[in-house]
Amino acid sequence: MKITKRIISILLSLALALGAFAALGISAYAADGADTRLRFDKNGDFRILHLTDWHCDYPLPAVHKQLVLESIDEAKPDLVVLGGDLSEAPHEDQPAAIKEICEIFVKAEIPFVITFGNHDYMHDYTIDEMFAFYKEYGGRYFIGSDENPELFGCGTCSLPVYSKDGSKIAYNIYCFDSGDRAVTDGVDKGYDPVHADQIEWYKAKSEELRNGNGGKNVPSVVFQHIIVQEIYDKLFPVAKSYNAGVREYETVTYDLVPVPDYSNVKEGYIFEKPCPGYYNYGQLDVMSKNGDVRAIFCGHDHYNSFTVEIDGVDIINTPSIKPHILLRKINWGPRAITLHEDGTYENRVIMACELAQKEGSKLISAGAVSDAEIFIVKIWKALVDTSLPFWSRVTGLIYNL
Repeated sequence: MKITKRIISILLSLALALGAFAALGISAYAADGADTRLRFDKNGDFRILHLTDWHCDYPLPAVHKQLVLESIDEAKPDLVVLGGDLSEAPHEDQPAAIKEICEIFVKAEIPFVITFGNHDYMHDYTIDEMFAFYKEYGGRYFIGSDENPELFGCGTCSLPVYSKDGSKIAYNIYCFDSGDRAVTDGVDKGYDPVHADQIEWYKAKSEELRNGNGGKNVPSVVFQHIIVQEIYDKLFPVAKSYNAGVREYETVTYDLVPVPDYSNVKEGYIFEKPCPGYYNYGQLDVMSKNGDVRAIFCGHDHYNSFTVEIDGVDIINTPSIKPHILLRKINWGPRAITLHEDGTYENRVIMACELAQKEGSKLISAGAVSDAEIFIVKIWKALVDTSLPFWSRVTGLIYNL
């Protein structure tokens, strides 16, 4: 009897130890038992590649694959975040298409995660089934999780990044499923946002991290597909007249003037109206008051690459990696992000047209872009960059009258 109790005690201790080990953020790809937690390098840097809005066919077009491979080589990421709206393959090909995408990162031995987009809901699979495909084909390199299956959507989770000495969580990465369409009483209102239950989960997780960090916030970044609604408060005036076209979100209507308020844009370009969720459950307000989130990285709006600071949080749009039409190629490519152990971060869009000009690039031969397009885009970029300070001053003056 004592021996049996002793065995049970040992097994229970082992189970608790394994649970504690998992709670420290040990990744699923630790096949050999090594400590493979996400971790800052010896220089105190952690690199992320944000690849969003592929909208690709099956088999994967050479253009998409080449851009992804060269972006990986350029950014040398410690983590890839797939920003949603990936494969547009028909229902019967969807599993094979996801497998083909996952194989890129498995072969490169890079951990990756996905934040689902609205188009990922359109393949006659449940979003849980879609998540299972990524989990199956990504194997030990897919480190996403559906941390609380009771939450809206699938794949909402947090990924701790440890200090270079491994002693503490120095940064945290939140991933949210921002859903598909907001339907109320059978009426399609537009896009979905991050939901209230996910925000409550974030608050609890943030507090848990704070308590484990001696009462200090753990610096964090957020990834989701659909941008927050407050972006319109910074880019467009609240509608008082209806002569420029309008867009309504819940109880607020905005004038869609031809040129947005560039005085509030820290960097980057805007080539289309942002498309946030119709409802607002207070995500940005909560994160701003908490004070831990440095930036919210979104996709969804293919031709935008702006950074707009709202209440202490940078709202950042990463453009699509799907090939753009000619002049919008100025804004085409993934985003490379570097987190610093001191709590800061920096980021840039890896412009595909610039990547194509590097020695050894195969983007031109893959048909992604031509020499003539690169020449035209260079001129266009120079014109746009020169005019942005002018538009910043003019719109800032007009909108603040």
